Parts: sequence; C-alpha cells; structure tokens
Amino acid sequence: MWLVLLAFIVISCESDEVDFYPKPMGYLRLDFPERQFSEYNSNCQYGFEIPDYFEVIEKGGDCNKDIAINRFNASLFLTYIPMDTNLNMNIEYSRKLVYDHSIKADEIQEAVVRNDETNSYGMKYNIVGNAASPYQFYLTDSVDHFLRGALYFNVAPNYDSIKPSLDYIIEDIDRLIQTTHWSAPKTDSVSTE
Repeated sequence: MWLVLLAFIVISCESDEVDFYPKPMGYLRLDFPERQFSEYNSNCQYGFEIPDYFEVIEKGGDCNKDIAINRFNASLFLTYIPMDTNLNMNIEYSRKLVYDHSIKADEIQEAVVRNDETNSYGMKYNIVGNAASPYQFYLTDSVDHFLRGALYFNVAPNYDSIKPSLDYIIEDIDRLIQTTHWSAPKTDSVSTE
C-alpha cells in the first residue's frame, strides 16, 4: 500500500514544464443605450432636453417630477419651487441636503452652472463615495423659478459598482441642466375699465 502511494506521489511530481498564464482581469460589461434626445416641457414653466431612456413621471398636477431611469435602476427626483420664497433659503437648504451625505462621501465636487442664454444659474454636486445620492444640482433664474434635482440608484450605495453607469447618466443630466429653460409665470389679467 505504501509502495503504491509513494509511486503515485513520485509520478505526479514529475512534469513537463507547463507554462502558467494568469487569467486576465474581468470587467462588468454594460451596454449603454444610444442617445436620442427629445424636448420635455412641463406644465410648470420649465422644460429641458432628456434622453429617450429617461421616463418622466407626472405626480398629479404637482410641479415636482420623478424621472425613472429604469435601464440603470435609478431615479432622478426634481423639486420645483416657485420663487415666492426666499432664494437664499432655497440655495442653503439644497446645499444642506448635499452635505448631509458628507458622512459617507469621500469628496464632494462642486461646479458652477451658468447659462446666460437660458437665464439658468446654479450649482451641481458630484458626491464621490458610498453616498445615497451621488449627483445633485439646483438651478434658478434668481427671480421666478427654482429647480432642484437629486439622483438615486435603487440599490445599496457601492460607488465602485455604480461608477460606470453613473458617469454615463451624469452626461445626460448635465445636458438636462444645460438645456433647462423657463417660461414666464402665469399672471391673472386684471382689466381696468
């Protein structure tokens, strides 16, 4: 018995030189949709361009909108505030909502938004790290309109896993931001006769 076992070990240790090649690193394959944009005009005095894979969900006459990004299991929540409130209060509240994520964020990158052609100004925030909302923005014309957006993925926040999808979606949200335009607020006409 021991002789057979010893012979087996000796035979198995002898080998022709076998080249060992490690397997190449594997990456997640994502098929990104081809971008085709269309104009979206809300009944709330603002509009913008969105890609066809964004689906605007109306909320029963409310000026707040949810944009479902089903292909990436994400949602963009838009909050519209008519400027009958304090502009600085809205800006500070938006900033507070962004920096509430600083507990989980590795970094918060701010960028100024300025579009004189459409009279839109604001900030956009790229929240790097395992934060619940990795991208947020606000836009205003400083007189009549204030629009805030926050992107959420419908999964546990793992920045490394969502980064390829996030980078793709950010390009489309940036186009939404750059193409946001305002219409004049509706006023009640009063006739003086």
